[in-house]
Amino acid sequence: MITITPNTRISELIRANSQSIGAIAALSKPLQKLKNPLLRKVLASRVTISEAAKIGGCKLSDFKRVLEPLGFSLSLETNENLQSLSQTAASEKPVWLDKEKCTHLDVRQAIEEGHDPLREINEQYRQLSAGNILCIINTFIPSPLITLLEKKGAKTFVEQVNENEYLTYFLKEHATEEQVQETQISTLSWEDFQALLQRYQEPDIIQLDVRDLPMPQPMERILDTLPELDNGKALYVRHRRVPLHLLEEMGNYEFIVKLCGVSDGDVRLLIHRK
Repeated sequence: MITITPNTRISELIRANSQSIGAIAALSKPLQKLKNPLLRKVLASRVTISEAAKIGGCKLSDFKRVLEPLGFSLSLETNENLQSLSQTAASEKPVWLDKEKCTHLDVRQAIEEGHDPLREINEQYRQLSAGNILCIINTFIPSPLITLLEKKGAKTFVEQVNENEYLTYFLKEHATEEQVQETQISTLSWEDFQALLQRYQEPDIIQLDVRDLPMPQPMERILDTLPELDNGKALYVRHRRVPLHLLEEMGNYEFIVKLCGVSDGDVRLLIHRK
């Protein structure tokens, strides 16, 4: 039996046993997106079992039931009583939700085409003034994105329009807090990224290529290398995707992270101390 937890990513299940795709997809209609290779590319690497349960309106016990016959052992010691998708979306609207202050971003087509909309979402949120709201239009609740922007100080609310459309609102409450986050993690154009890279001399750059490493080794290699970064040095990383879970973890470290999406499958990071 392969031991897994609610924090195990869906991509890890698929690598261990590809039959898990069909087993999970059969749990609910929102999870059927995993059958689409393009959508699976975007979702599976960043969504955990716990987050997938929220997206699908399921319980962890549902995952335990369908995964155990495939050779997985899922512990239910943490947070079995997950709130369902419909319950999340049906909660009372917050007083701060003023739709006249909303900037709308529909990411459904991008995800259907297999593109990762995280960079555009981050840029749209960065440009918001304090008191304004970013509304993401999607076919499911983007739990990892909610976690990421809440760590940046956003207040969030999810509204269900119909079974195929969910509106996730992000209130940028405090500009000063967000400006601090922007200095820590931000996205650059390729030209700006190259200009920043050229500020460092060759001996002061540690290069790390994690594109061919299986998950979760890219994140582990990057975190293991951070102690080598003395003041004046930078870590230059080539990655296959925007490392969402790494960015969440970086909030606990005293480092600046600059991101650049060169093309599909080619993401560059430059990390240095504050």
